[in-house]
Amino acid sequence: MEKRRPKQADPIGKNVCLDEAVVEKLPEGCTVLSVTPSGQSLWVGTVKIEVRLLDGSIASFFKKRLILAQGASGDTGERMMNGTFEAEQALYNFLPEQSPRPVGWGTYKNDPDTHFYMCDFVEMYDDIPSANDWAATVARLHLNSMDKSPIGQFGFHVTTHLANVPVNNTWNPSWQTFWAQQMVSLFDQDDLLHGPDDEVTRLKEAFLTLVIPRFLGPLESEGRAIKPCLIHSDLWPGNIKPSVATDELIMFDSCAYWGHNEAAIREYFQHVPMSEPTADFDGRNHVYAMKYYALLSIMYSKDTRFRAIFVEELRSLVGKAGVGEEANL
Repeated sequence: MEKRRPKQADPIGKNVCLDEAVVEKLPEGCTVLSVTPSGQSLWVGTVKIEVRLLDGSIASFFKKRLILAQGASGDTGERMMNGTFEAEQALYNFLPEQSPRPVGWGTYKNDPDTHFYMCDFVEMYDDIPSANDWAATVARLHLNSMDKSPIGQFGFHVTTHLANVPVNNTWNPSWQTFWAQQMVSLFDQDDLLHGPDDEVTRLKEAFLTLVIPRFLGPLESEGRAIKPCLIHSDLWPGNIKPSVATDELIMFDSCAYWGHNEAAIREYFQHVPMSEPTADFDGRNHVYAMKYYALLSIMYSKDTRFRAIFVEELRSLVGKAGVGEEANL
């Protein structure tokens, strides 16, 4: 799945006319004052919409839209924008002071292949947060949502996408099994792009059947249990920035799901205790990191560096787990 820049579909400037579906998500009776480019993305077009409300005040909204490539199913774009809305709504429910309020999503009436998501516009500094501030914000999300999964399981009620890659969020009562199902979905997409490879196939099988049980199984054994909390699964410096108005960190583009709270930064554990057994933390961290090595191998399939890193990390993790001989590697 290679990156592409969507064509510009929205009129830019003052007093422009927006698609009727977009206008329907704006406050009733408002007047569109301007539409300006806002932010950067390899996968969607993004704009800021400024409107005058009936009481004369000014409000601003952020909108992202996806235009499907020729031959793509319309359902794909709908799922991506629906998943974005549902994930951001869940994030806002538990962190309303530190995430933009979702407004809606839909499909352009004048172009059925163009789908959009819209939220309140929050002006942010383009700064990298400190580790302490980052950890405190993430911990607040996890603590606010801890053990509040709507059905008490791991997963999410709709498919979400990391960039343009779908993630299997099917509900599962076991954290170990849920993580394996997410990885299977990514491994399958990786295989489709890169073709068969005997060593990689054996490494993937060892990861799923030996490594995951070794490092995640103890979380749910000997009387231990994991309480699901809401996870921001795409948390990098581009998706958490300080608000200009409040200086509080703002989180967005969450690709959220209900999962294990553990985060790979030492400052985080000043707010939330490390899961037992703590001796397995490094191994668990490596298991969780494999999701993103696989994702990069899929997203940038023509760049062999990402595939090579993915395979090397698989080898390293299988070796760390001490299951190489058992896996015939």
